[in-house]
Amino acid sequence: MSPNHIFLSFTVSVLRISNLWPNKDHHVYTKWRLFKDTSLILSLMPCALPILADFVLQLHGDVHNLTSLTENIIALTCIIGMIYMTICFIQKRRLIKKLVAQLDHFTAFSDSSSLVETDRKANLYAKVFLFYGIAGNIVYMTMPYLNIDKCRYQREQNMVDLDIPCGLVTRCWFPFKFDYTPVFEIVFVHQFYTCTMVSVVILNLTMLLCGFLMHITNQLKHLRRFIVELKFPEEKLLEKLHFCVKYHTAIITYSENTNEAFSRMMMLHLTLTSLVISALCFEILIVDNFFDSLRFSLHLLGWLILLLLICYYGQTLIDESVAVAEDIYSVPWYLAPVRVQRHIYIILMRTQKPLTLNAANMGIMAFATFLRVGEGGDSSTS
Repeated sequence: MSPNHIFLSFTVSVLRISNLWPNKDHHVYTKWRLFKDTSLILSLMPCALPILADFVLQLHGDVHNLTSLTENIIALTCIIGMIYMTICFIQKRRLIKKLVAQLDHFTAFSDSSSLVETDRKANLYAKVFLFYGIAGNIVYMTMPYLNIDKCRYQREQNMVDLDIPCGLVTRCWFPFKFDYTPVFEIVFVHQFYTCTMVSVVILNLTMLLCGFLMHITNQLKHLRRFIVELKFPEEKLLEKLHFCVKYHTAIITYSENTNEAFSRMMMLHLTLTSLVISALCFEILIVDNFFDSLRFSLHLLGWLILLLLICYYGQTLIDESVAVAEDIYSVPWYLAPVRVQRHIYIILMRTQKPLTLNAANMGIMAFATFLRVGEGGDSSTS
């Protein structure tokens, strides 16, 4: 492994391009850093506030268009979710940066080639899903424009009265006319920017967490191989067990720090994600044209994949940490001296509580959570 190897380099680079990852190694929160963080959030407001205004105007109107209202709810929920995850990241940014740097410390316990291979997979998966997010955004943005003739033909009186043009991703309202060139194009481009930033930030932070979980589970598998290879009697057995205890402690500490860094972000996947999935399922059922059905289906698939990824790696973390207990218990500890049994007992005691990824105090990210959120989405459409 190169001494200058940067772990999770792709996700870190995207965060740096998004102005969320600090360029320097200083630990002082400067005014310039505050300006960058604030400007990212404020840059979404010219899109979010007009959508909110249109939502309020529709609620106060005589006729409620469920399709438009639901579309506004989805857009606002996604923007709120991105802002929430950004704030959580900013609060834990120093710890997250420290976690990236500390991945190098596992070279003291495991083969560096295994670390690099796991990191390569994490970067590859991040690239694939970011490409899906950007490509999905292009499709999502293009579909309303392809459907513009039908929209104009079926244009509601409410849209005419409020001077809301067809062809936008989501209906929005401004206190002035914007259905002419170049104002319409400016609004359209800013909606594209907002959709892209929301997708990139949520996808990238989720894949950053998945990268950490991949490394943790890889280290647990490596520890299990050490334990399985223990034999009695064996020279330097006590030394090897002491190594396993230190290795296990390092993994537990790293997992707990990862949990601390991302647990509040995971509340998004137990609250807002469930709302978005429910709204998208409802939207797919009520829209009456292929283009809208396709773009909402792609949007739904993206959220489901994100939730599944988090729950999959959360479940893998639980399974591998429990497997350590099973492996150490399978060792013929009863043939070992008391001093050796003491080290085995330490590992056994620490494995009684599985390593988990928590969503604050609201639950554990695992397959059961994925099914529960999915059932919530299905029941809302039945």
